[in-house]
Amino acid sequence: MRLTVDLSPEQAAGLRRFAEKVSHEMAVSVLYGHVMSDIRINQISQILAAFGALEVALSDADVSSWPWIETGQVL
Repeated sequence: MRLTVDLSPEQAAGLRRFAEKVSHEMAVSVLYGHVMSDIRINQISQILAAFGALEVALSDADVSSWPWIETGQVL
C-alpha cells in the first residue's frame, strides 16, 4: 500500500523521532489482551514493521529528528 502524507518539517522530524522510539511494549499496549496470543504476536510484528518502513521512508526523504528533539527547530 502506498501512502502519501504532507507534513511540515517539524511534524516529519517528530514523526521520525517517534518511529525511532516505538517499542514492543508500546505495540502491545494498543492491542486487546483477550485476543489470542498468536494473533497479537502477528499484530505486534505488523505494527513494528510499519514503523520500521516509516522510519526508512523518512530517512530516504532526508528527515532528521536532530536538532528538532533538542531545539524544536529543523535544519
